[in-house]
Amino acid sequence: MLRYLLFAAFVGMVAVPGADAAVPSSIRVALTAQNHHPRASHSPSVHWSYCVRVRTASGASVASRIRIQVVSGRTAWKIAVISLRKGYDHWCQAIGGEASILNTLPIGRKLIFQAVVTAEGVTVKRNWPIVVRHD
Repeated sequence: MLRYLLFAAFVGMVAVPGADAAVPSSIRVALTAQNHHPRASHSPSVHWSYCVRVRTASGASVASRIRIQVVSGRTAWKIAVISLRKGYDHWCQAIGGEASILNTLPIGRKLIFQAVVTAEGVTVKRNWPIVVRHD
């Protein structure tokens, strides 16, 4: 019986050609941030930082368009749209201060901080779960 269960678990992991397998992307996108709990504050010294790295599958830089947003269900709050030239492979920024978008987001709700990257005709989304805290 154990042998059958192990075989069934192995067969479930095998990729079948023509099935709904994920197609490898020609670009690699990494989204990182300071933590998963940004603080909404009216203080000019309170910031939450994030970085988006965009490269080709071979590791080279690529011209890209990055849309930074926070998503909750069907609602999206646009934070920024950035265009990177070839030769630049990352974008780092901090959100915060008196007029911060964090002050307009729901406090204590699970949200998705998202980078939508378009390069070489491919669009890739990367998510970073957050819960906004109040100062």
